[in-house]
Amino acid sequence: MKKKVGIPRALLYYKYEAMWTTFFEELGAEVIISPETNKTIKDLAVRFAPDEDCYSTKLFFGHFLYLKDEVDFFFIPRFGSNHEDNVGCPKFLGLAQVLNSLYPDFPEIIMPYYSKAKANHGKRRLLRLILEIGFKFTWNPLRILRAGKRAFKAQVEYEEQLYISEKHLKEWIKSQIVLNEKPNLENRNKPLKVALVGHRYVLNDDLSSLDIQENLAQKGVDIITSFQMPRCTIENQMNKLDYNLYFTDAREILGTITYFLENNTIDGILQLAVFSCGLDSITLELAARYSRRQPETPLLQLVIDELTSEVGFGTRIEAFLDMIDRRELK
Repeated sequence: MKKKVGIPRALLYYKYEAMWTTFFEELGAEVIISPETNKTIKDLAVRFAPDEDCYSTKLFFGHFLYLKDEVDFFFIPRFGSNHEDNVGCPKFLGLAQVLNSLYPDFPEIIMPYYSKAKANHGKRRLLRLILEIGFKFTWNPLRILRAGKRAFKAQVEYEEQLYISEKHLKEWIKSQIVLNEKPNLENRNKPLKVALVGHRYVLNDDLSSLDIQENLAQKGVDIITSFQMPRCTIENQMNKLDYNLYFTDAREILGTITYFLENNTIDGILQLAVFSCGLDSITLELAARYSRRQPETPLLQLVIDELTSEVGFGTRIEAFLDMIDRRELK
């Protein structure tokens, strides 16, 4: 019988799903991913997660609890960074241990620790982790190494499809290509070009983001997301700063915002942030300051949590789009 590995559909899942699922499937395990966030998962999150946690971390609790009776293992890596200087959210490091302490009777949590920036981990550490995890499912080291190789290949292919080139970015700006859902032009002559900026685990979670991508497309908005931006463009923007913004997601978010503020090539920027997120508290303030210096491209910043009203949220977006339309008429 195949061993079942549960992966909560939250946080780092949205970045490394291809690698994780490929690895365990190649080892012969059955991968069980929690469903897309729904009311049941949200209710579990609000009921059991610590009040001071950010909304996204609370939802992780909900996904974790949803899977507890369906799996033999949980996979929740303690991932710090794969960069020499930049790091991820500190909660990514501690979340697995917190859950293990709170729920010691739940299935075993596989929680490999890897951080290139803080612990100087490299290929040797990675090889050791691959073997340690693999031996839980098979005693064949060659199969484990092959699974690791195919997992990394799957991740590379995923990122090649996700991250666009500078050439494609220019083509999107000129409306020569569409990167996401085709905008509804029933009430518009041409689509509005808007950069949708935020954590990928927020923007790709329909309940968490209040289905913002679909709603914008229905309103005739052609979007590009911050996690699709060319990596070289992000790094070029960050190199212009006189300080090192060393949080990976914050670099992606602020790099996207500053690029479009400087170039003034699109109609607007919409930043979706999470209440009580430390990284977002930094990027919200920095983005607002840069926007005041270069106000030609309007910036709307929205903060969400489990109490956000869908009606109020939609009203803010409609007002933002109406303001852009009025600017176009002048």
